[in-house]
This record gives sequence, C-alpha cells and structure tokens, in this order.
Amino acid sequence: MRLILTALCLALFMFLAPASAQVESLWPTLAPGSTLYGHFVQQQYLKGLTAPLKSEGDFVVSPDQGIIWRNAEPIRSVTVITPAGARRTVADDAGRQLASARMPAFAHLYQTLDRAIVGDWSALRQDFAIDSTGDRRSWRVTLTPLRSSGPLGQRLASVILTGSSRIDAVTINRTTGDSTQVEFLNQTVANSPPNSADAHLLDDKAE
Repeated sequence: MRLILTALCLALFMFLAPASAQVESLWPTLAPGSTLYGHFVQQQYLKGLTAPLKSEGDFVVSPDQGIIWRNAEPIRSVTVITPAGARRTVADDAGRQLASARMPAFAHLYQTLDRAIVGDWSALRQDFAIDSTGDRRSWRVTLTPLRSSGPLGQRLASVILTGSSRIDAVTINRTTGDSTQVEFLNQTVANSPPNSADAHLLDDKAE
C-alpha cells in the first residue's frame, strides 16, 4: 500500500508542477486555487495471478491541499493524501492513519514535489532520470529512480506517464516485477477550491 500511495502521489501531483525546460512543451498543469476531478480504473498485475486485480472509483486533486482517492469497486474505501501523510478508511470503519514520519519514501517524495510545484525541479532530478517524448497531442514521460539503494529505488523500478492535455494513464513498475496501471478518465477542472465535504477530508486536523 505504501508504494502505491507514493507512486500515485507522484503521478497525480505531476498535474501541479510547472515543467522543466525539457518537458515544458508537453506537460499539463493545474493552477493553484483550482480542483481536478476524475474517474480512475486501476489494474494490478501480480506474480502468480493469471488475471489483474481491478478496482475503480473517483479522485480529487487540489494543488493547495492534497489528493482524495475514492475506491468504489470492489471494496469501498477513501484514501486521503496530504503533506502530513495518508489516511485510509474502508467502508464505514474508523480508518487507518499513516504519518509521513512512518513512510520515509512518501515524506521525501512529497517534499520533493512541493518544491517542484513552485518551479524548483532540482530535487526531483536528484532522485529520478526524466525522459520525455512526443508532443502536446500525445506524450510519454518516464521517471526512473537514480539510486537502487534509496527508499524509492528499492521498490520502484519506473513510473511511465502518458497523456495529451491531461495525464491519461500511469504505469508503476516495481522492482519485484509486479506492476500497476491506472487510467484517468472523465477529467474536469473547476476554477474553485474543493467543496466543503472534500475540504474537510483534506484538513490534516480532521478526524
């Protein structure tokens, strides 16, 4: 779960980051104060299984506050990712909190992306080799950890993002040979912050 949270944080927060010189002609951005809504379909390919594990639901991305990941099928759950860490609630249970301090890879990546959001990509380039191809109509960006011994490189082989005006899909390749593919569908952007219910979920002090 922690690797998936880290990789999804990376993939979704890429909507928010101003592009580096090499990918600025391709990269979609999300302005502060706006909110991205969409549907996702996720498939996990695990060794030993003949068919992928499929799940789907909806997501919310706020540049100012974080990410809400609502899984609707096959199990209802809500995952909230903020600078403080991640909270996951399954069905109507009280939920489980994972503080950033207990997830060093997550905390490091979130801090790196926080710098990227304001235009400083130097930290991201210290952790990943970034390769991009294509144009605005169809592009592909591959992120590969530079160090296999680090908290990311030990579990994450690469992240491949594809899209056009938005990120359409992400493939997360693990060092174990397992992979996760996520499609982002029906994406819309509202020029306003999240609604009150979503804002409450994104509040680090909310219980």
